[in-house]
Amino acid sequence: MNGPRDGELFDEPTLRRALRLEASELPPPLDVAAIAARAAAGRSALAAASITSLAVACAAGAVLLGLGAVALSTLAPVLVTDAFGAATATLARLAIPASTVLAIAQEPSVPIAALGALALAIGYEYAQRRERVHAVSTS
Repeated sequence: MNGPRDGELFDEPTLRRALRLEASELPPPLDVAAIAARAAAGRSALAAASITSLAVACAAGAVLLGLGAVALSTLAPVLVTDAFGAATATLARLAIPASTVLAIAQEPSVPIAALGALALAIGYEYAQRRERVHAVSTS
């Protein structure tokens, strides 16, 4: 079946023949000496451009570092003052409820009641443990 099939524009053998390269269509061989000579000729201009761009980049980096140092030394006291002010304000907001709790804790009846509750809880836990051990051993 050499003719085109239904739905195909070209048949396969025609396409294969069209894609083969002939001797006149082959690319010329690479000339390494010509490539090296061309690279050597453009190297001086490339070196000058590279050195110039390196110098410009270093100068820009030095300027940016200097400006950053000046900005940081200018802003650091303001930032520290703001942070200290915020910490003091937060501490003052927390001190108001804490002073109420501390005033209640300084009453003589509160520590006595807390110790009594602790003693009662310890006694209850010991009683519960003894009952569980007794219940487990008799079963």
